[in-house]
Amino acid sequence: MSKFLFTHSYFYRYDKKQWKTAEPYPPYGTIYAAALMREEGHEVALFDSNLVESHQQIIPLLKNETFDYLCIYDDGFNYLTKMCLTKMREAAFEMSTWGKENDSIVIVSSSDSTDHSLEYLRNGADYVLLGEAEYTLRDLVADIEKGGDGKGVKGLAFLDENGDLIKTAKRPVIKSLDDLPDPAWDLVNIEPYRRIWENKHGYFSLNIATTRGCPFKCNWCAKPIYGNRYNSRSPERVVD
Repeated sequence: MSKFLFTHSYFYRYDKKQWKTAEPYPPYGTIYAAALMREEGHEVALFDSNLVESHQQIIPLLKNETFDYLCIYDDGFNYLTKMCLTKMREAAFEMSTWGKENDSIVIVSSSDSTDHSLEYLRNGADYVLLGEAEYTLRDLVADIEKGGDGKGVKGLAFLDENGDLIKTAKRPVIKSLDDLPDPAWDLVNIEPYRRIWENKHGYFSLNIATTRGCPFKCNWCAKPIYGNRYNSRSPERVVD
């Protein structure tokens, strides 16, 4: 069993307009991935960057605990993460570097890293998960822990020993969404979200995803992660 620290590179305070709007949602996609890795038998923790004042707040956590993996796994269900302000990207680079300095294997998943894998790999990431990433993460970790080099794992980008970019075969999209475990909501401190919503709007809102993908042909939004497809969870799983 390995120890994971999950985080992501969206910070509401770094986007002044969104911080003023005060409609934050927890990192749904991040806790989806954490739930799958916990189901695989690993120990998982979360540094939720959404509401913190600075990405530097992750440093004491990395220094005071030992994590086998630092997984910077952005919330693919939050359209704001697709915007990738430069400051968010720089924060991801710095967190990757700090993870390496503390002997963690650094894995990154986001729309921006899927589109710009080389930049992330040159700034601290060991692996970039391309596109929809839960099963790629699962398979990569299983391969690493068997002594593999990742070349047989679909949906992956990394640098070889010569510093050249390697991209493995494309991974098929997940069609049976019901096979994924429920997101690990227990990792999230809900109360700060509740306070922001209630103080600003007088009510509290949380998100749930019933589908993945989109039937339309826009170039923006979730295309780097989910492609041009549309799959649904069953009504029973949504209710559950």
